Amino acid sequence: MNTEASNNDDQKRELYFSHYSKETLDQFKKFHYNNPHIYEEFKKLAYKMKSTGRKKYSSKMIINVLRWETDLKSDGDEFKINDRFQSIYGRLLAYQDPAFEEFFEFRIRSLK
Repeated sequence: MNTEASNNDDQKRELYFSHYSKETLDQFKKFHYNNPHIYEEFKKLAYKMKSTGRKKYSSKMIINVLRWETDLKSDGDEFKINDRFQSIYGRLLAYQDPAFEEFFEFRIRSLK
């Protein structure tokens, strides 16, 4: 990876994740590692909703659909999908796929 691309990636990561506390990000990383199926289902629903022509959607809604329609099993958290992780899933998808940068509305607030 060249230096310019690396700098752009660092800036993008900073934009999406810097306002979360280290503790929250560490908890998310552990949960995500133990429950990769949740992100896979999140992505499927996000791509499905985007394919309908919607320009905007809510990561919170997608997580709630997952909670409602599926019986996902998760390890390491008493809540199947912690509310604090809803926006992180949307940010992670937008970070990985630029087609979702405008799809989710990202609010910046102090979460530390």
